[in-house]
Amino acid sequence: MKIEFHYTYILVALGFILTGYLPNLIIFTSLILIHEIGHFTIAKLYKLNVEKITIYPYGGLVKMNNLLNTSITKELHVALSGIIFQSIYYIIIILLYKQGLIREYIINLFSTYHKSILIFNILPIHPLDGSKILNLLLSKTLPFNLTNKLTIIISIITLIIIIKINYYNLNYTMILVLIIIINNITKYQKELKYIFNKFLLERYIYHISYKKTKKINNINNMYKEKYHIIKENNSYVTEKQALNHKFQRKT
Repeated sequence: MKIEFHYTYILVALGFILTGYLPNLIIFTSLILIHEIGHFTIAKLYKLNVEKITIYPYGGLVKMNNLLNTSITKELHVALSGIIFQSIYYIIIILLYKQGLIREYIINLFSTYHKSILIFNILPIHPLDGSKILNLLLSKTLPFNLTNKLTIIISIITLIIIIKINYYNLNYTMILVLIIIINNITKYQKELKYIFNKFLLERYIYHISYKKTKKINNINNMYKEKYHIIKENNSYVTEKQALNHKFQRKT
């Protein structure tokens, strides 16, 4: 497992150290690491390919290289596992505190950072866990392409609300976090077409099929975990035929 610390985390960490808040940094970082190890552990249990974990000032990001057509259930379990592992870690810390092994000052720090990281991560803002979970839940009932577009819209709206609420309380750490998130949303938006083409190409190359079948009027309205009957030129064709037409024409 490769773990790297983003330069923005290093800048924030230096700020903690130089101002005498080393215990805060250790507790904050330990919560982030346990959270990301949760994602990593469940991903490995499902034999998913994890490339690396990057630690940011607001949390971490597990970079994986897997099929976009991976099971929604598996992806949901991976997305939720960070929250679960972090919560279990916090419960263990509370039990240690009750045994008199941890001072009240330390448990108060744990409580503050645990709640802030947890609340922040469940926000529906890309690339946070809340956004991933929402995206996957939407994927159960909406087309893949539409789900990704809605994820961006919801991310932007939520981000605007957060900035408006905290406008007068912004500090350099929050500004760094906002810059990282805005950069991630912008990158995601620019890659939408590529992501969808990759989604289609996977189904074309690997001939992925599912038990559930759905009729759609356009190849752009394809769903995750559904096989499709697609309308082309006033007649219906199978998903396989539609994908053959699309990619053979390009070839």
